[in-house]
Amino acid sequence: MRGLAEAFVRGTAGDGVSFGWESAEASRLDDVCDAFLASNPPADYHHNMSMSMSMSMRAYLGELLVRHGGGRWTFDPAESAAVVEMPNGLRAHPHNKVAKRLGRGPEQPLFQFYWYALTRETPPGTSVRVLSETGESDPAAGSPRGHRPR
Repeated sequence: MRGLAEAFVRGTAGDGVSFGWESAEASRLDDVCDAFLASNPPADYHHNMSMSMSMSMRAYLGELLVRHGGGRWTFDPAESAAVVEMPNGLRAHPHNKVAKRLGRGPEQPLFQFYWYALTRETPPGTSVRVLSETGESDPAAGSPRGHRPR
């Protein structure tokens, strides 16, 4: 996943947008998504670019969690995807979040996802849905591993 994250940094630099590895960079990811969506690409181009952007951006977002939150990449067989397990017990799914951000727009902010994954606190004026181990909404989920921002 680190290689895909580095591809995101190289790819955005090639487009004239510099990203580094500081934690604050997560706050800029929503702007990249907004710019892409505002360009109003044709549907087939949108799908192909969304997949490509999603793959590298999700790795970048996850790698920021690894580097700044002490998380580690692991494979979730239920999701058939890489996830980041955080020392605070949270299991983050950056691939889902980036796909939702590109598919649904600003109602799925990446920075809020990042902030919650690091701190387990919601930024002011936001909310996070808590899921149980089975993926069902459960505000009283007992297992910390069941808490995952999506």
